[in-house]
Amino acid sequence: MIRIRPVQESDAAALFPLVYHSPLTDWLVWDGPASLEDYRAGIAAFAAQTRAGGKHIFTILEPRTSRPIGNIDIRPQPDGTTGIIGLWIGEPFQGKGYGAAAIAAIVRYAFDHLHLSRIAAFVFTGNHPSRRAFEKNGFTLAETIPQAIIKKGRKVDEWRMTLQRELP
Repeated sequence: MIRIRPVQESDAAALFPLVYHSPLTDWLVWDGPASLEDYRAGIAAFAAQTRAGGKHIFTILEPRTSRPIGNIDIRPQPDGTTGIIGLWIGEPFQGKGYGAAAIAAIVRYAFDHLHLSRIAAFVFTGNHPSRRAFEKNGFTLAETIPQAIIKKGRKVDEWRMTLQRELP
């Protein structure tokens, strides 16, 4: 079973080779780290913010080895009821169901600990594996946002996927 835990500065060494100059960044808003030092500093800042409760960033651990394989976060929005999920998993670990399992874990966290009632995720159009991972967790396509962002000099459309908390 997949496990997520709050990000730690020590995760940087294992995660950096999975994201540095990786094609997976073609599917992320973020272009990836410029260097190990920059990445380590960024992870350290995220870890401190997560410990302080200001951020909710988690490392995804490979079930068999507990090795860090990616990150997932939930960002509560100013309305206090909605959160946005961000996710990446290193290429060697994609296609194994880890993304869907990590999404399930962060959804439970968002609903049970942050008391959110809605969650959204933004997926670049064409990233069908990511879309399927969200759909496996009950997310539905709310809309396609044309030319939502500029990525590497070109305008990219995004799917907005949403999940509403079911009330008892």
